[in-house]
Amino acid sequence: MGPYQFTRLEQGRKIRSAQLAEILRFADASTERWLFVSPHDDDIAVGGAMWVDAAVQAGVTVDILVVTDGRMGYCSPAQQHTIAAIRQAETYESFAVLGVPQAHVNYIGYPDGGLVELQGRRVARPGEAALAGHVGLQNAMTWHLRKTQPTRVFVPSAADLHPDHRITYQELLISIFHASGTIWPELGRPLAAVPMVYEMAVYCDFAQAPNLELRGDEKSLSKKLQSIEAYRSQEQIAQLIESLRRGGPYEYLHELTFPLYSPSHYRPLFA
Repeated sequence: MGPYQFTRLEQGRKIRSAQLAEILRFADASTERWLFVSPHDDDIAVGGAMWVDAAVQAGVTVDILVVTDGRMGYCSPAQQHTIAAIRQAETYESFAVLGVPQAHVNYIGYPDGGLVELQGRRVARPGEAALAGHVGLQNAMTWHLRKTQPTRVFVPSAADLHPDHRITYQELLISIFHASGTIWPELGRPLAAVPMVYEMAVYCDFAQAPNLELRGDEKSLSKKLQSIEAYRSQEQIAQLIESLRRGGPYEYLHELTFPLYSPSHYRPLFA
């Protein structure tokens, strides 16, 4: 038996399995490609390290997309102009612990704490780093989604307090819509299929209760904590690690559904 046990809540039932494929309902791990979208470099390690590890152990291809550059994470004046490079090196180390190679860790690299000014998509101004002549989260995320063609996408919940988390969440969801269609063809071929989307909790509770549980063992929890400890520049992380240690080897996901509007949903109210 592997280190992980999984439970799915479904219509009042608890479906349990030691097989990731059974609980997430895929037939062949070799056809799965999972994209974890991280507002900041350490968010996935905090909220989903064991899900990443379980996926890698099951043979799933895992990609990481870090949205911001970490420039606001300095804890001393000496770090202010070097922290982005320091944190990038720490990020590669963190994901190597979980079995994700550097080639599968990608960056949008927008300014940490500055995503509010980069919502949407617009034509790039002279001197701006651009993709296909444009800038903005929807531009970059659509490009990355089409490049990786994920079958499943994971993102911290919009319930987190940090504005970068909330903006990442909402821009990702509309970007999945864009990436699935033929709009902006210069950003690549449309997604072959709309991916499943899962919310993770990082610093705050879920807005809606999760329906998927992962239970690991002490070894898997130790690996998670080791992946977080790679962010040595983040001096405040020791308190977080202790809290996670007390919480035990558990992680949760909320699987999103997207009910599309139809007048038929509301006609009974007025019958």
